[in-house]
Amino acid sequence: MYPQDPAVMTGPLDTRIGKIELEVGYPSAASVTRLYDELDFQRACQAYIWAMPAVAMAALRQANKRDWDVDINTVSIIDNYTTPAVKVLTGNDTTIYAGILIDMGRDGPVVIDSPVGVYGVIDDDWQRPIVEVGPFGPDKGRGAKFLLLPPGRDERPEGYLAVPSKTNRAMYVGRAFVKDGDVDAAVATLAGIKVYPLADAKAPPPTRVERAGAKPMDSIAPRGFGYWDLLATVFESETIEPRDRFFHAMLKPLGLEKGKPFAPDARQKKILTDAAEVGFLMAQTLSMAPRLSNARSYPGTQWEWVLTLNPDQEAETYSQIDERTDYTFEAFSVAAGMIKPIVGAGSQYMSVGKDGDGNWLDGGKSYRLRVPPKAPVKEFWSLIVYDNLTRSMIETDTLRAGVSSQRGVRENADGSVDIHFGPSAPSGGSANWIKTLPGRGWFAYFRWYGPTEAFFDKSWALGDIERVG
Repeated sequence: MYPQDPAVMTGPLDTRIGKIELEVGYPSAASVTRLYDELDFQRACQAYIWAMPAVAMAALRQANKRDWDVDINTVSIIDNYTTPAVKVLTGNDTTIYAGILIDMGRDGPVVIDSPVGVYGVIDDDWQRPIVEVGPFGPDKGRGAKFLLLPPGRDERPEGYLAVPSKTNRAMYVGRAFVKDGDVDAAVATLAGIKVYPLADAKAPPPTRVERAGAKPMDSIAPRGFGYWDLLATVFESETIEPRDRFFHAMLKPLGLEKGKPFAPDARQKKILTDAAEVGFLMAQTLSMAPRLSNARSYPGTQWEWVLTLNPDQEAETYSQIDERTDYTFEAFSVAAGMIKPIVGAGSQYMSVGKDGDGNWLDGGKSYRLRVPPKAPVKEFWSLIVYDNLTRSMIETDTLRAGVSSQRGVRENADGSVDIHFGPSAPSGGSANWIKTLPGRGWFAYFRWYGPTEAFFDKSWALGDIERVG
């Protein structure tokens, strides 16, 4: 027989979520309602985190159409170094980029004819690499006709590199490096990309190329309830993978269900809205203050690896949801070339959001980072500052968010470079100064292009960003 504790049977019972009224050991009618509300809220918070990479993709699609009039199977090119007017997760102003939105649910298998000189990746709707393009891909940098296959299709026609996708929608992100300052040549390389459905391969239609330039665009997923509206579009377009079925079950009582219109009632909408705010803060914490054992890149400093997850988002005994959030909260598009330790090729990324004392970087204060001489790069290095809420390049009246060795920096006598951050230019001038905004936090990415051996053995290392003044 179980012991009978009258206090437990009659309540109220103190819990983490407050007092729960009981009636002979059962929750009271009011408590049942309260517990269901809490259950749905907790599930929605976790679903917010789970959905992040797919919602980021949906937000980018929406912004391309709304702000740039770019739709499916169009090559959109930022035909110069991008500026903070283009709000995209940790965008980069040191290379020239092109993107293609793909919908195999509409078109069936899709061909992407990628020329020599384009480096990139084709990611599925959950930002898992379908295939890399360039030196790290099966084309080995020689260019190829990639054939993207939607779930359930397995054609292998001659003359194509066939690659299966787990999702109907995908995105190709390609870049071309600027050599000797020739931006036009990099743009022309990207403009040579062609895309069309396999069904049109005998007479491919001309590929539309849209040069966006510095035209403003805001691709950041909305805060609050709008986040769920975007997730509903993912449900409409994509199949349900076995790994995600529990999350679909969690969202069903809140009105989000594949194959049904998303029309939540007042109760559901309030819970989803509240969960989006808490979910955002949880995701921000996972990303900006990660508790992952592999996060810290330079021991003893605040620098962290940007990419802590495997490209397929799978570990030996679990799917990497925290690692995925660490990256996709603040960045976009995953490629194995970002983490492969290949000397003299590819690129490597680190981030920092705190000063040497462990305090969050504050836009109202002044800081300095000293980059040691002889940076270990075959190509160049760059540092870019991002707003901590939009996770996009910081936007100030200078329209300058970064410093790069590619475009000239002022060096010290020993070859080191001092980069300054703050609301006002330092007394020595503004050559290496990035303006920040009082009242806003920020973080920075340091990128190495063509990292050399000294990067990997850490015989060369960055120190912390230090407070000055």
